[in-house]
Amino acid sequence: MSLPLRIILILGSLLTLIFFMVQIRRKRLQIDYAIYWILVSILLFIASVIPDFVVGIALVLGFESAANFIFVVIIFLLFVKLFSVTLKLSQSNQQITDLTQRLALLEQAQNNPELSHKKIATPHQSVPPPPN
Repeated sequence: MSLPLRIILILGSLLTLIFFMVQIRRKRLQIDYAIYWILVSILLFIASVIPDFVVGIALVLGFESAANFIFVVIIFLLFVKLFSVTLKLSQSNQQITDLTQRLALLEQAQNNPELSHKKIATPHQSVPPPPN
């Protein structure tokens, strides 16, 4: 790896790390979301400081060049992040649906006073039967 490329990679990884730290400090980014990107920045920094390590791993795993290995690793990391974001989005959508249904039930109970004495269940709860 050429020296100018190593310098660019080191600066890029350090600037990325600083950027995420500033975003956390300004409370624009939650720590649990930033941890992934901080780790990626650290990995890029290590790969740019010790390129022989990356080349050695690439050769052991059978890659023709370290660049191919880095591309595969980055694509894999992006797929992992995409999957985790998809899971979080799915959970958020379910919470929105549950809250919307609960709000509709509360509004219905408020508009119909005869229903107000009944217990309002969340969509995933069942209302117990009335006592005999």
